[in-house]
Amino acid sequence: MMSQLAFKVSQSSVRLLRPSARIVTRAAVGSGRLQNGSLQTTRFLSQHAKLQSLQLAEAPKPEFNYYEENMLLVSPSNSFLPLNDYRKDTEQLHYMHTGKTVTEQLSVMQSCLFNGNTEQAQRILVGMYQLYPQAMQEVVDVAIHNEILSGLFRAKPRPLVSEALQWYDVMENQYAIEPNSNTFAVLIGGFVNNGMQNVALALMQEMLRNGYTIHGMLLSSYLSDEDIRKIENMAKDVVNKGEDNVELASMLLGEVKSAEDNISAITGDSAEQESVEHAPVTLDELAGISNKTGAYERQQLNSTNVAGIMQLKSTLESLYLNELHGYNLQVRLENDTYDAALARYREINEKRNDPLLSANTSALRRLSASWLPKLESMIEEEQQRCQVAMEGHSDKDRLKYGRYFVQLDASKMATVTILETLRLNATSNGLHSQSERQNLLNQKASGGVFASTLVTKLSKAIHNEIRFEQMKKRTNRHVFGHRLSLARLATSGKLFNMAVRRAKMREHREHSADLFLDEWGLDTRIRIGSLLVSMLLESARIPERRDGEAEHMVPAFHHKLEFLNGRRHGLVYPSSTLRELFKSDSSSHAVTARHLPMLVPPRPWMTYNSGGYLTRDEPCMRINDGSEQLRLLKHASNEDRLSTVLAGLDALGMTRWAINRPVFEAIRKVWNAGREIAEIPASTYNEPEPVKPADYDENPKARIKHHLETREWMNGRANQHSQRCDCNYKIEIAQAFMNHPMYFPHNMDFRGRAYPIPPHFNHLGNDMCRGLLTFHEGRPLTERGMHWLKIHLANLFGKDKMSHDERIAFVEENKAKIMAAADDPIPAAFLNDEPGAVRPWWLDADSPWQALAACIEYTDAVRSPDPAAYISHLHIHQDGTCNGLQHYAAMGRDSKGAHEVNLATSDRPQDVYSGILRVAERYVNEDAELGVEEALQLKNRLTRKIVKQTVMTNVYGVTLMGAKEQIIARLREVKDENGAHVFDIMNLSKLALYLAKKIFASLGEMFTQAQETQNWLNESARRISSSMTRAALADTIKMAADARKSSARLRTAVKQAKAAGETLDCDEVLELWPDLGPGAMRRKRLDTLADKPMTPVAWTTPLGMTVLQPYRKMVTRRVATNLQNINVHDVNMPAQINSQKQKTAFPPNFVHSLDASHMVLSAIECKVAGLVFASVHDSYWTHACDVDKMNSILREQFVKMHKQPIMANVKAEFEQRYSDHMVPIVVWDYVNSFSFEKNGELKGSQKRLSKSGHEKQAEQIEADLARKHIESCDETEGVLGGTDDLVQMQIEVNDQKLAESMEVVDLTSIELIDPAQDLFGAARQADLIAYTQSVNGNRIKDERRALMKTYRERVSQLRKYMTQMAKKTAPSEEDKIKLCAAEQAAVDSKQVTQGTLVKYIENLKAERDTLIDGLDAKYPVKFDRSLAISISQRDDKEQLEQLETLIKQGKLAGRLVKGHKFTELTFDDLPAQGDFDINQVLRSPYFFS
Repeated sequence: MMSQLAFKVSQSSVRLLRPSARIVTRAAVGSGRLQNGSLQTTRFLSQHAKLQSLQLAEAPKPEFNYYEENMLLVSPSNSFLPLNDYRKDTEQLHYMHTGKTVTEQLSVMQSCLFNGNTEQAQRILVGMYQLYPQAMQEVVDVAIHNEILSGLFRAKPRPLVSEALQWYDVMENQYAIEPNSNTFAVLIGGFVNNGMQNVALALMQEMLRNGYTIHGMLLSSYLSDEDIRKIENMAKDVVNKGEDNVELASMLLGEVKSAEDNISAITGDSAEQESVEHAPVTLDELAGISNKTGAYERQQLNSTNVAGIMQLKSTLESLYLNELHGYNLQVRLENDTYDAALARYREINEKRNDPLLSANTSALRRLSASWLPKLESMIEEEQQRCQVAMEGHSDKDRLKYGRYFVQLDASKMATVTILETLRLNATSNGLHSQSERQNLLNQKASGGVFASTLVTKLSKAIHNEIRFEQMKKRTNRHVFGHRLSLARLATSGKLFNMAVRRAKMREHREHSADLFLDEWGLDTRIRIGSLLVSMLLESARIPERRDGEAEHMVPAFHHKLEFLNGRRHGLVYPSSTLRELFKSDSSSHAVTARHLPMLVPPRPWMTYNSGGYLTRDEPCMRINDGSEQLRLLKHASNEDRLSTVLAGLDALGMTRWAINRPVFEAIRKVWNAGREIAEIPASTYNEPEPVKPADYDENPKARIKHHLETREWMNGRANQHSQRCDCNYKIEIAQAFMNHPMYFPHNMDFRGRAYPIPPHFNHLGNDMCRGLLTFHEGRPLTERGMHWLKIHLANLFGKDKMSHDERIAFVEENKAKIMAAADDPIPAAFLNDEPGAVRPWWLDADSPWQALAACIEYTDAVRSPDPAAYISHLHIHQDGTCNGLQHYAAMGRDSKGAHEVNLATSDRPQDVYSGILRVAERYVNEDAELGVEEALQLKNRLTRKIVKQTVMTNVYGVTLMGAKEQIIARLREVKDENGAHVFDIMNLSKLALYLAKKIFASLGEMFTQAQETQNWLNESARRISSSMTRAALADTIKMAADARKSSARLRTAVKQAKAAGETLDCDEVLELWPDLGPGAMRRKRLDTLADKPMTPVAWTTPLGMTVLQPYRKMVTRRVATNLQNINVHDVNMPAQINSQKQKTAFPPNFVHSLDASHMVLSAIECKVAGLVFASVHDSYWTHACDVDKMNSILREQFVKMHKQPIMANVKAEFEQRYSDHMVPIVVWDYVNSFSFEKNGELKGSQKRLSKSGHEKQAEQIEADLARKHIESCDETEGVLGGTDDLVQMQIEVNDQKLAESMEVVDLTSIELIDPAQDLFGAARQADLIAYTQSVNGNRIKDERRALMKTYRERVSQLRKYMTQMAKKTAPSEEDKIKLCAAEQAAVDSKQVTQGTLVKYIENLKAERDTLIDGLDAKYPVKFDRSLAISISQRDDKEQLEQLETLIKQGKLAGRLVKGHKFTELTFDDLPAQGDFDINQVLRSPYFFS
């Protein structure tokens, strides 16, 4: 077979050959056959490829550096993944402008293709390119065009073959879209199906020239198995007939055969393996976890007869049959989601009168099955109306949702509607917050579920089912075989070589079928959901019998509007009869097969949305409708930034599990007995209902207490029923998988923490789940394994704070009890509650079911001929000590903190919780001596258990109120020897709040370094979340300034037009104010967002994963439906950051990301080392014999990660990532303003200062914008308070005292004092400078006034004198004018005459002006150097307080004026590190133990 590499020609060859190939292809379409030149083309390609193969073979191979290629940690020099700026994000701007995303509008095109209207789909796509060219260029990729091509070949009544080839040319030449392997798969498959084999062969040649392979084509989901069979037959005909393109056809046949052989090899191996696994003696031979032989036979379980359990049992039924195994059975389970429920409903309706069916079916299930026919009929009728609307385009409102409403079968849509509505109504958990549930209770609301929640979740379920149905149709054997080959590569361990993984991920991205899946718009989702809810409200009926009345049918659900917290909410709630059914029959935990553990290894994660379950693609990250996070995740995947994280998910998902049969048998006995034992709830709630006190009506306190106790009792009863159902699910799943291996595919949250996807049964579950699970693979115990098995057993009994030797001694001392527990875990006498029965010893363990599993494992090993050779399957745990504090201590190199959390070497493990308890007790005792009431009640009653949860969660960001709720629950558990509650329920809240504060203070005392690091993270997040980019700030200022100018022009024009009796037309208005024209809505939204903080906190983990905090204040959008007006969150609209949540959540999220990084590093290294590995966040599991290896890996990876300057790296990233950001701050300007009385005494300062009249417009806008940002962030104004802009402090000062202390200084030679060095000196100097300026200014005024007066008098006298002289009459002595000496001398010397008088006066004026001009030099007033003393309220709080004190004391004469501005975003210096040597972790015996 010719190598595929032979057809990878150079780019120049592709450019030269492509036009001729296009010509040949078009000619072939017209004639139905290829021209003779095709053979020459093939021969040329063959010769060229052979030459290239020789060149490649002779070329020297590049040196391979394993260490560099296999690096798991990211170098600090690597660039970070940038975030999108919503102002530059074309797609978000498009949504703000149109109200729809580009993908949402393209989904209309997709629906047209689904419904066979190909012509309309083409018109939509072409029209969108014309209307939104930029958005289409950035968003649309080849997948959309592949959908068009596929639709053209599926067109009815005949395929549009020529149009498909024309579109193939258009997509590249007009829209610059390069074809991919899926494009050629669509074209080749389409032409083969239409009998045009020559065209298909020509296209196959062009595909090879484009660098794509036949192997990649066969992996396209656009080709069905039938399509591939026809392509194969075409190639066989070419070879048999010896026609042109024989070499190409031979290569095609070779690829198909190779792929088929690969599939047969994989399925053959798995079938052979399954034949062993499913033989009657499988599990014992392979796993050895039972003392008995033979496969497990299904046992009787007293399951709760509820709809959820019955549905689960129907789903699990396939696991008990022997029809299918392995991959085939897994595919069936994933496909049978709502199908099993639909089949069961139809069976019930067909056999409704069968008494046997009634006995085995719950009442709720029979009732819900009766709703199916009418609901199905109503949906079918609506689908017919939608079809009419699509054909005639008459009903535009129905057309908006109708094109999607018809895409799912009516019966399945009805089934989904019934099941989802029952599930959501059966419980309010998860639908309302605790406060909302309490308000529902307090206000005696009808319960049920918010209509908006029901509508949203129901439409999402429908949409997901439609997508799943489409994905099921798009697959073939080659795609499935490729997935199996990747799974085999992962299970072999080769995929954990990061060089191999990255190569496979690149290959997968090149050949993956990036199918375009539609996106429903908000209106569409809400309309479809509300329509289905309305139909169910009409069709669902339930029989009801009232006193004295015959049975009649009433609505099963009701809808009404109720006011809660002052707001009107729509509620859909069950009728009273249906509510009673819910008490004994719950659908709240309905489990589908898609939520079950897998029978085969999960698909490896090759991209962000390709991995996990076999038949469906979902993101590897748990995203709550956050398009921002999804875009970032996709971007990271395309840039190969997720390889290490995804490898960690695969390492966890590849672990093979089995059910621990002896533990299951013990659990089954307890369950069937109905007793409450070891977290298994009793079958009935036995707590007595609180009795109403005698003084209930008269005593308000007694009434409140009874209300609290009754509410607690009701919650307890509801929780007991919910826990019983949850436990029932776990036991049913465990029994169904008894003869099957299990795998738990994993995904992660936005911080990188890994979680099993199956939610109901996994190793992250409770003690019972963990006790039921064991590793499927067994390994010899070894002597060291026995050592760790004993330590593990002691840990489960709460002895984890003892030394290792003490724990082993504990096991040896209790050996007889351990073996007795293994022999008879649940004695019959105890189970039947017989008098004198002894409680089994193992039930006193902290984790009883895990302790029982360890007891059985230990006993079996001890009794075996060679304990060291015993094949052990038990998972042994190594747990961290308050892992968050461990990371804080390591980052800060805190010696004290490291010692407390066992990072440092020590003789015995430290107990941080007991340490905090001791400090808290000291605080409480001190307060008790002072008579504090809360301390007196808590004294001598605190325990480690009370403080543990709060200490554990403090480092992860628990708030004071959250800690209070935790402590309330712990205090309520404290009982005396008689079983009575020690603390009065009325005082719990007060006591818990007091104790929470003491615990927080204790943590601050013991972990000072951690507190400083946490404070730095908090402050950094606060600044980031209130910032905006410099460009956005400039744009906003310009936009606001332009709007003001336009508004002013428009007002002027309106006034002028009104005065002239005219009006302005639209064109004139738009010319004056263009922002009112096209795009006005977008500009208005941008202007609104400009006042809000929009920057989220993002950082890069040591593994290179970008973490983006998703906390925003979501935008609400109202959608009118036939049910009600529904307000829903619009996730596509840019929304304001929740600054408070961004700040408080950053420290715990940052630590979680470090914790997750350490786990991933450890998981990969353990997998490479050949260990079986599992993780529960900071608890790591492996076989007993491998604990030493795992411990070494855990320590090495922890040290390796923390040897990086993590805090310095995050600071450097922040400084680079947010280098162009500005942050708003409050500033206080020190202002001086003096004036004097006539006697020279200093007057008081002005009572109000305002700079608004003297500032530029841009400064005003910036200050206003900064103020709004600060208010949006809910930040306090700090020490000086005040919320008004530019408010002057009202401080009384002794003006006389200040005046006496003032002195004039020489402004020409003064040296300014730096405020940063001497704030008081600078402020005092500013006072003196201002005083000097004021004094000199007054002196200049006075002397200028005097000179002007003298000048006027001299001129006036001279004029009068000269007038008298002109009359030539001698004036009397009384009337004679006396001139000053200068003028008299001038007159006497004839210098002043009638002719020279004017010139002489001008000279006097010039003399006067010269003297006035000299006053500025004589009394300096101007001071060119800056005297600004501006104090940041954020950065200089202490200096601000100092300055305020000096003003109040009368030592300064200035005033403080508040303002706002933007300044460059900077970050504080990192807290100083301690002297802890991180390498001590390598030697610490109790770091994990």
